[in-house]
Amino acid sequence: MNPRKLALAGLAAHLVPGVDAGQTLGRPGYGFIGYGIEMYKPTCAYACRDSITAPLNCTDADMGGGHEHSDGMIMKRMDGWMVMAPTPECKVSNDFFLQTLAYCMKKRCPDVAISKLESFWVDNVAGSKPHQPVPKESYSDTLNAIVTPPTRELNNSVPLNYIAVVTDDQWSPIYGTNANFEDTETTHVRYGLVILLTGAIIPIGLSLLRFLPWPASWVSRINGYLIDPPLFGSRHASPVWGLGIMPTRGQALFIAYLWIINVVLSAVGYVIIWPNTWYESTSIEVMAFVANRTGILSFANFPLVFLYSGRNNILLWVTDWSHSTFLLLHRWIAFICTLQAVLHSIIYLYMYTQLPGWGYASESRLPYWVWGIIATLALSIAIPASILPLRQRLYEVFLAGHITLAILSLLGCFLHIWYRFNRQWGYETWLYVAAAVWAFDRTARLTRTVLGGRGIRRAFVTPIDDDYYRVDVPGVAIAGHAYLHFPTLSGWRVWENHPFSVAAITAGRVPAQQQQKQQPSGRPAVEEPSTPGASSRSSDSLPQPAPPTTARASVPTTTFLIRKHAGITSALATAGNGATTAAGIPVLVEGHYGATTGHGDAFPTPDFPHVLCVAGGVGITAVLPVLRRLSCLGGGLGGEVKVFWGVRSGALVGAVEDMLGYACGGDAGGERRWGYVDVVVAVGERLDLRYVLESELRSRPGGTTVVVCGPAGMADEVRCVVSGLSRQSGVLVRLVVESFSW
Repeated sequence: MNPRKLALAGLAAHLVPGVDAGQTLGRPGYGFIGYGIEMYKPTCAYACRDSITAPLNCTDADMGGGHEHSDGMIMKRMDGWMVMAPTPECKVSNDFFLQTLAYCMKKRCPDVAISKLESFWVDNVAGSKPHQPVPKESYSDTLNAIVTPPTRELNNSVPLNYIAVVTDDQWSPIYGTNANFEDTETTHVRYGLVILLTGAIIPIGLSLLRFLPWPASWVSRINGYLIDPPLFGSRHASPVWGLGIMPTRGQALFIAYLWIINVVLSAVGYVIIWPNTWYESTSIEVMAFVANRTGILSFANFPLVFLYSGRNNILLWVTDWSHSTFLLLHRWIAFICTLQAVLHSIIYLYMYTQLPGWGYASESRLPYWVWGIIATLALSIAIPASILPLRQRLYEVFLAGHITLAILSLLGCFLHIWYRFNRQWGYETWLYVAAAVWAFDRTARLTRTVLGGRGIRRAFVTPIDDDYYRVDVPGVAIAGHAYLHFPTLSGWRVWENHPFSVAAITAGRVPAQQQQKQQPSGRPAVEEPSTPGASSRSSDSLPQPAPPTTARASVPTTTFLIRKHAGITSALATAGNGATTAAGIPVLVEGHYGATTGHGDAFPTPDFPHVLCVAGGVGITAVLPVLRRLSCLGGGLGGEVKVFWGVRSGALVGAVEDMLGYACGGDAGGERRWGYVDVVVAVGERLDLRYVLESELRSRPGGTTVVVCGPAGMADEVRCVVSGLSRQSGVLVRLVVESFSW
């Protein structure tokens, strides 16, 4: 038998009579090999069946009355049919075949229950196709029909017209090959489950450590040495050479784990046996096993790729890890997944093109091969097409292409398995899990848009100055941050939306022409007093309400503050300065989503009673929820709360203070007080962050939580300074960084 039949067809044509060269048609399985799916159990019985390959004499009646049997070559002989490659119908009707098989099973399977042998007899004597003929007699009846124990050894070179004894030399190699292959496939699955489950469970376990009563000094030092600093250098939020993100040390530890576990589990656990009935040499056996292992592990990583990328990633709800961290992990695990898929493809390509008899020319035309190439190419293209410069400069193009390639790779992998194995061995189960994770995220996004965002609303854009704009969405009350989709600005590309932090939930103005639209009952809107010159006031903001002077129509409104950049924010700014301002812009609001500060790390504890907030520009919107929450707590646990805000525009300062109900007046810069919170504003100048942090952190007894949200350079400087201080004795500090990174 040529290597093509020995190796690849060992899983297919060698064990399943009548199999097409490119696809096996076995019965569908559910689960994984070794976990719900058995390949060759009982192995002793399968080895008996596969040892008997002698030609059979079958009469026309045995063949079911038909003469066309594409499963084997048939030659007419006297009044019967000598079948060179026995068909299922011939096997289940031939007494010599059945009795030889039954006698072998009796001798070779002494420890297997009769019920299991009977089940094998009904299901697998004829083969493993979904609809197979059943033997004419049961296993027990066939065995009882043997009057005299056979003594003649099986000779597969001549027709089987006698009851034969399967020899050790015939049975043992097949038994060893089948058992070892199934054990190896089970190991592939076991290692895949290890990668998948630990990739989801370890983040949860590490996050639970924060609930243990660690000494505050330990927390500060561990964060300073192992968690917060960049792995190398002083950049994390700022791209290194403009090409990529340097992970923090904590992120790098988990990324290293992902690499180590994938490399190790790709390289260990192989058992090579000889003689082997499928492979010509041990080197070919090793290549096939490694190719299969990397293919399975690539599939096992697929669910993690989709899990880490999702906005509705369940790990975001049960850990204190940020969405930015999971996006970074998404990119690394996607690279590992792609590398394994490429290795799987390269090994099999080499085997088919370089090994004699493997038939590359015919195999490469089969659908499973074509779809495997498509899936591998889609994964391979997605990696360079996701580099940071492209994501930053052509985000809309990147997003559309990324979604397309992700769907194509998932579909290609599924069809690769479908056309090769159908649903026989459960390889597609990994893809079902990945698709379910992706579908859950997309369904949750739609649900948040319909329930939280209340469908299509209208956004009203108000210029603050040339760079900053205020966006009010009446009829929506959400917190944290939200993803906004502006269909008329993006050309109804529904996959495009952008994250913005919620500045406040306000009682916002509704333009006169919109008042009736915002009132479902048609009744006029409620009148509410307001502050002169104030855009709105947060319903749960800091205290100190301004005196009422004028009336206006109001509804609950979510307010965003944005800075104009390229892309959608530029289009928003143009719309805010144009004729659409009064009528508003259609918007879909997907939210709300919790921010990093929503995990509670930003709020005071007995060990860290003080809160120090550092904001840059519109990064103040991530700080405001902390201040509002602290106002509800009555100022925390007796510690100080202080804000340092660096901003380019004094107009933005005025807009924020008006929104909060604090019209401080005078110079926009300098010190001021928002309720009980001391605020230092630097307009048009850089904050001396090192001086600020060192003086503030060293002057307070007890620990301090530093919350930072601002430009990448500011966030990195705060990260490095805080990490350095936390490594010094006498300084207790922990860091919370609120940011969006892609």
